Amino acid sequence: MDKTLALLDCLVQLKEAQNCADALLSDIVADAVRANKGRGGVPKPATLKAFRNALKSANTHCYQAELILAEFDALQTIMPIGQQQPIRTVTYSV
Repeated sequence: MDKTLALLDCLVQLKEAQNCADALLSDIVADAVRANKGRGGVPKPATLKAFRNALKSANTHCYQAELILAEFDALQTIMPIGQQQPIRTVTYSV
């Protein structure tokens, strides 16, 4: 896979994980406010676990993006842009 495409794919997955975490955090806060006012229970453990997993996923995708960007930077240092030759591509998986 082309490194640019791998980076874009990684950023899309990072954005999806962030959106998921945002939605879950909103639900958690709403449940906590209702519980504080005596109109509901505390946030569900499954929601908290899903939030934790969304944060882990976002962190993983962020780390992958950093690795890809570091490879771009390393290539720029070794071969300036005008002198780059085709390179092997690396597939990143989660």
